Formats: sequence, structure tokens, C-alpha cells
Amino acid sequence: MEQTREASCELASEAVDRIPWLRRRLLSWFEQSGRSFPWREPGRTPYEVVVAEILLQRTTAAGVVRAYSGFIERYPSWATLAQTPLDGLENALRPLGLWRQKALAFQHLAQSVEERGGVIPRTRAELERLRGIGPYTASAVLAIVYGRTEALLDVNMTRLLGRLLGSPGSPEAGAKGPLHAFALRLVSGKRSLEINWAVLDFGALVCRARRPRCPECPLRTRCWSFIKKRHGDPPPFTGREEMPPLLSSS
Repeated sequence: MEQTREASCELASEAVDRIPWLRRRLLSWFEQSGRSFPWREPGRTPYEVVVAEILLQRTTAAGVVRAYSGFIERYPSWATLAQTPLDGLENALRPLGLWRQKALAFQHLAQSVEERGGVIPRTRAELERLRGIGPYTASAVLAIVYGRTEALLDVNMTRLLGRLLGSPGSPEAGAKGPLHAFALRLVSGKRSLEINWAVLDFGALVCRARRPRCPECPLRTRCWSFIKKRHGDPPPFTGREEMPPLLSSS
């Protein structure tokens, strides 16, 4: 966490100054156009959140929507997952991508959680010690289940913020890079989880990897890629360079 604070301190003031504007635009868009998923419904248990995050790995959200409720009904707890043979899990997950890896991850994780009495940890260090949980899933559990301020820096968030700031970034950079520091500043404060979801949905629906919908983007007046008319990889972002000039006051 100390590395995140240091990187955050190095962020250019121009970038930080635009965070309130960016939050307002994203939340306004999310209220009108955000996606609705069963795993986002209030009151989801840690088990249901983790199941959703593992199912979503390298799989479209639409595909997971079709499988999620049935999977939860069939395997309602860590205990049922732990007791299910691996080939049974593989068959249940076959319609989704990476079904072999996901089946193994579920089995290992369920066994690890059962050894802890069925309780999901509340700290990042403990979460990441569980087999099957990586940094992103740990962030999701902390943010969604326990209400912590965490940046859910996946490929969609990385692409959106990278284009805005002129930074290719990488989800694998974790908490060490300035892009993560910016994301953490962005989601800090009220409605942290909604901001996360707004960025994820915006990256999936508007700031897409291919054919981004720039003409209808409410962020385009302050977007490096739109101003420079580049949609490939921007140059490396150190956190200290000048932000794109403001094209309008809107």
C-alpha cells in the first residue's frame, strides 16, 4: 500500500484535478446505461461474489449471466463445491471458457476455505494466500463484500484510463504503477463500488478495444486518445506528464 501512496503523490496535478469531473461523467453515464448483473445485487455473500469473479475470468459477462444462477443453485456453498468430483465441475463449467482451469480453481479454493471453517478472509494478504484467488479477485471481494476502497483494475479499466491519460498501463502492474494510483484516487470516497462498475461497464460498452464509440463518448473532450486521434497503444505514462488540453468547458 505504501507503493500506491508514493505513486499517487507523483501523479500530475492536472490528472488529479480532473478526477471530480471524471467521476461525475462516469456516474451520470452509469445511472443511464450501466449493466445489471445478478452478482451485483445487494446482499450477495462472499461465496457468490467469488464464484462470479472466477466464472468471469476470460469469459464474456453475457455467458456468465446464463450460467451463474444455475451454478449457484447446483453448488450453493463451499462445502458442496469441495465435495464435488473434479470431472463433475468440469462438466458444469464446459459451456464457459477455461473450464478445466476454473474447475480446478474452484476445487482448490473450496477445500482451502473449508479448512478455514467456511469463512472468507477480510484482508488482502490472507485472501491471496488462498489457492485460486489472485490480486483482482481479492480486490473484488474486499470492495464488493466488505466495502473497502479498491480499484478493480482489469483490462477494461486499464484500457479506458490508459486512453484518457495517454498510458498503455497493465493490470499486471498491480499497485506499483501510476495508472493504479490514479484508479485508486478515482474510486476513493463516496460511491466507490459504483465508480468501479461504471468504469468497467464504460470500458466494455463505449471505450471498447476495437471500434471504440468515440463520437458518443462523454469523456472525449479530455481524452488523450481522442484528442490525438490515436486508438492504439499510447506512450508510457509516468504520472507526471501534461494532461491533454481541455477542448471545451462541458
